[in-house]
Amino acid sequence: MKRWAALVVLLYAVILAGLTAPLVLAAFWPPPLAGEFLSWLDEADPPFWPLWGWLGLMVLAEAALLVVPVRMAGGLTIAKRHIFWTLLATVAATLVMAAGLWLTACEHLTNTEDINRTTAPYLFGAVGVLWLVWSILFAFYNGRNKPRSFMSRVVRYLVAGSILELLVAVPTHFIARWRNYCCAGFLSFWGLATGFSVLLFAFGPGALLLFARRWQSLRRRPARLRQVAPQAAAGGGVQSAGESRSSSTA
Repeated sequence: MKRWAALVVLLYAVILAGLTAPLVLAAFWPPPLAGEFLSWLDEADPPFWPLWGWLGLMVLAEAALLVVPVRMAGGLTIAKRHIFWTLLATVAATLVMAAGLWLTACEHLTNTEDINRTTAPYLFGAVGVLWLVWSILFAFYNGRNKPRSFMSRVVRYLVAGSILELLVAVPTHFIARWRNYCCAGFLSFWGLATGFSVLLFAFGPGALLLFARRWQSLRRRPARLRQVAPQAAAGGGVQSAGESRSSSTA
């Protein structure tokens, strides 16, 4: 099962890295605007560290999220220390979504003239506090459930949270691009990126369990064939013995 988990993590990393360039082009079309965004990332110290940090954190969180599904698929005992890794991955994904939503709100509020600049920091802090409180309550509430129901709750929570973030980030990014001010959409892009990455992230446990079930069914099939073959041979032997008896009686 560990090999299947490694394959799922590798596929997630490849898909996430492969979708980065199309997402940048779609968010900053036409291409010269995408070049400006990439130049802005290149000016960071070290260059592109927000992009690589986001990709690395999501891949590590995906690996931690698959600890419980790996043991479930292998029929192994699941202790509290194994659930801790799933909770850690869920909280990490929640903080990533909170950061993306915070940056989206930050860009929208700071570039809206009717909003008082003194109240904007409180609005930013409220977004992060709400997500943090929700993640803590989720961890304490779901940590006592059975592993299978716990994982289903985790997946539903992550899917719902990522869709909610995209519902906020997509129109906010369109508004930013429509206003066309300096560096428009540079911060709201991270709301799009984190929303899509967590949405893909949530399908990791399901993909692993599907791979595991298919692999187990393929392994059971030769064993069933080996069990059926002696029975068929024994049935054929009994039938031939009956035919020989009937011919001798005649």
